[in-house]
Amino acid sequence: MLTINSQLMDRLVKLRMKQPKRIMREMAAAVLLGQLNLDQAAERYKVNRMTVLRWIRKIEEEAKAKKQAALTDPDLLPPSSRKSNRPSTPEDQVNQLRAKVRSLEEELETANFKTLYYSTLVRVAKHELGVDIEKKSVTKPSGSC
Repeated sequence: MLTINSQLMDRLVKLRMKQPKRIMREMAAAVLLGQLNLDQAAERYKVNRMTVLRWIRKIEEEAKAKKQAALTDPDLLPPSSRKSNRPSTPEDQVNQLRAKVRSLEEELETANFKTLYYSTLVRVAKHELGVDIEKKSVTKPSGSC
């Protein structure tokens, strides 16, 4: 039987805890964009209709709050919609780069989690179920060439 040390499991659990918000936002976006209806979203994401409705309301409230805040404070508007005559300062550029680095680090962490998750699934399938999923590194050339 395949065993995973406790540190690795703790890390997997911590990474997994970050996923529901992203997944629920994807679900709400799919419904709001008309890609799914409420029942389809509830079935696909294995939640009930009230959860779908709650997340849609939450996303709509956040969007409304951002819009109202942007109307009262022009610094909160996206850079493309700002009407500013001042050039961006090095501090602004540094802050933008830091935000981008943070975003990329989060994406990398998610990708690393997925890699770990899928490699664990492949190992479990191979050792416990006897199913070899990995592609062989040496393949025979096809006769059609």
